Amino acid sequence: MVLRIIHFSDTHISDFGQFNEKMFYKFLERIDKLEHKPDIGIHSGDVVDNGTLSEYELAKDLLSHLNLKVLLTTGNHDERNYGGSLFHEFFGDSEYEHELGKLKFFVLNSPMPDRDEGRLGRRRQFYLQRRLSEIGDSYFKILVFHHHLIPVPYSGREMNVLEDAGDVLNLVLKNNVNLVLMGHRHIHYSLKINNTILAYAGTVSSRRTRGRFGNSFNLIEIEEDRVHIEEIKIEGGIGMKYSYKIKPIYQEY
Repeated sequence: MVLRIIHFSDTHISDFGQFNEKMFYKFLERIDKLEHKPDIGIHSGDVVDNGTLSEYELAKDLLSHLNLKVLLTTGNHDERNYGGSLFHEFFGDSEYEHELGKLKFFVLNSPMPDRDEGRLGRRRQFYLQRRLSEIGDSYFKILVFHHHLIPVPYSGREMNVLEDAGDVLNLVLKNNVNLVLMGHRHIHYSLKINNTILAYAGTVSSRRTRGRFGNSFNLIEIEEDRVHIEEIKIEGGIGMKYSYKIKPIYQEY
């Protein structure tokens, strides 16, 4: 059995900002042309660019063209101009759990209103510690938030970090979280630390790309004992590919 996740981020949808609408439609086309239909989509924040009503209205319309269930959380741009209230109005909660077979998603809200830095804070850390302790290794545990947990290569000067990254990283590693999905830096990157895979998605449709890296999204395939992560370049070309050995997850616990 293979479970497929489309992990995308930083769409920055706008009617007047840095949004590249042409690239977003190419993104939809690339998903439609995938050999296998994904089981779920994950948007790790910065859905819109300035947090305004017109942007959220446009985002709701554009994201409705994705023919799959999408779990979304907020990024720092979504929280601008009291945009967090509009996110809840148009997309619902930004923090929740979701279950898909043996996969358990923990979707969290890392931004703070009108600030580019992020933070999970003690309340979320205590909640995560309790829930991760309760489920143990009975699920493949996936954590989703916007801000980067460790520095990302090729993304320029280190800034706008998760302020409590050290505590969060310790919690993640101590509890054997299997996969952490993030965005924010507009660069695709992946690595494994102990039993935890950290995966960053590039930007789908912002004009603020890095160098010649362009726009992209991640295709993640989770097999019984391996995770494959592929960077899909929206305008074509060869993206990065990673394959990680994991503890078998489809056995009975």
